[in-house]
Amino acid sequence: MKLEINYTLQAGKNAETKYLERNRYKSKLLGAKKAISITNRKIQLQEKNIQTKEDAKPILSKRIIRKKEWFHNFRWCITSSGFLVLAGKDTKNNEFLIKKHLEKNDLYFHADVHGAPHVILKNNDFKEILDVDKEEAACFALIFSSAWKNKYFSAEVYSVKPDQVSKTANTGESLSTGSFVIRGKREYYKKLNLKLKLVNDKLKGMYSAPVLLTSKPTKDLVYIVPGDTKKSDASKKIKEYFAKKNINLLQDEIDSILPPGNCEVII
Repeated sequence: MKLEINYTLQAGKNAETKYLERNRYKSKLLGAKKAISITNRKIQLQEKNIQTKEDAKPILSKRIIRKKEWFHNFRWCITSSGFLVLAGKDTKNNEFLIKKHLEKNDLYFHADVHGAPHVILKNNDFKEILDVDKEEAACFALIFSSAWKNKYFSAEVYSVKPDQVSKTANTGESLSTGSFVIRGKREYYKKLNLKLKLVNDKLKGMYSAPVLLTSKPTKDLVYIVPGDTKKSDASKKIKEYFAKKNINLLQDEIDSILPPGNCEVII
């Protein structure tokens, strides 16, 4: 190592000068190390802050585009045993439902209240229809009638076989669009529950299914009952609930599966 010495100074003075230079450089080195440490700490804090912001960002779910099935043209649900239940949405839809889709092994349901839709429990596989399935179809028929809006908890629903449903009017009478004549004995269902649960089927889509009086509440299900909340506000609440579960729904999609009139959302 080379060492510069000032020959004009005495040896003691040279030594003192070098000692002071050494202390000055040592101080600079300590300052540089401290600055580096502070800089590294700032970098770490910045990286942590960036990571925290990234973690806080909401995960945006992709909307699942499901294939539209023929039954999506009606109100629909699936019973406990897997039967498809269909209900007309309006006069023309009711007419089309009965003329096109009511078959000999099905059951027809109708609520004894004004503004009730025609309802079909489909049985294409010729299976035994259990009482629980019939009651669920009857509840569905009542829920999507004016009974929901008017809170008619004591209304009744009846069912008949397809061959009892006719478009042929009695002598001297005529039938308007969406109207049919029911002839023969009817099976009545009483003490029906005006309550729905929302079911998200990954293949078929979101639908509302009847909840029987004998059913016990289940966690993580959304229930709908008659109430005073506007349908649009209820839809928003439901949409927000499913968004938190990373399920992206359109508000129109939710509106389409809710009964006409105000309601209350139970989450």
